[in-house]
Amino acid sequence: MTAFKMKGVVAALASALALAGMASAHAGEVDGLKMKPQHGVSFDVGSKRAVSYYLAKGGLCNLTVLMADGGETADIKGAATRVTIPVIPTRAARIDTAEGKTLEFTCAPSASAMSVKVFEQVAFAAPKS
Repeated sequence: MTAFKMKGVVAALASALALAGMASAHAGEVDGLKMKPQHGVSFDVGSKRAVSYYLAKGGLCNLTVLMADGGETADIKGAATRVTIPVIPTRAARIDTAEGKTLEFTCAPSASAMSVKVFEQVAFAAPKS
């Protein structure tokens, strides 16, 4: 990663962390986590640390999620992956992680709030007969 790109990632992560009303959740506390417009939340997803916030614009929840190595006892280290998704009110957006977890962000009516849930992805193969 070039120094220019790294500075951009660090700046994006710093601005996400600097949002007013930043809340933090540990593993097991994420389900049902509520987000308000322009208020960031951070939480653990396996060995990753996620920082998310959204802007209510045009009736949509414009969600931004940054994920980087981290975890409960570690600070965010290295490069972060940033995903930005417009979410229609009463609908959900899902983001899969490499560790078999799915983050589900649901936009409330009028983009007044968002909720976060974490699901385990379980692969299943039916036995051959």
